[in-house]
Amino acid sequence: MSKIDIINDKNIPSLLSKEGLTVVLMTSPWDGNGIIMRSIMESISGNFSSVNFSQADYESSPQLARLFSLLSPPGILLIKEGELLHRITKPVSAGKISELINASVA
Repeated sequence: MSKIDIINDKNIPSLLSKEGLTVVLMTSPWDGNGIIMRSIMESISGNFSSVNFSQADYESSPQLARLFSLLSPPGILLIKEGELLHRITKPVSAGKISELINASVA
């Protein structure tokens, strides 16, 4: 199973300079949909060994949320070489996230 790194605003420079695809889940402890999305991310992260998976707390990472125009949690950001490829702002299935990841790494 892949590791999901915990990041915050201090990690923005390394996030933007990271090679390959990074999938970031932005959520809050009080966000029920975020809890579901976190469990989906944990379950699919092992299927993508070449993809970086990260999680950020929405409230403690306001610059990160602003940088990628995420107005409220939960949000999933697919970032490749510093460029935002996809922003998901509602709960979606593991299949849909996997589909976007596969399209983004191709």
